[in-house]
Amino acid sequence: MSEPGHQVVVHFPPSIPSEAQGAALLIFELLLRSLTKLDVRVVKELKGDDSKLRRFMTIEARNKL
Repeated sequence: MSEPGHQVVVHFPPSIPSEAQGAALLIFELLLRSLTKLDVRVVKELKGDDSKLRRFMTIEARNKL
């Protein structure tokens, strides 16, 4: 499976610990593949930095923090 077929993006609220997220993604992917017989990839939604201050900082200023 070199190219992803069907990508499913999951959004987790901050209250769900990262350890649980990884296990849930794997189980959900295995379930979807089993039920559909399709090449399904379940991935976590990635978010950018939502800090307004850090977005305007230079790399040097961030490194000083």
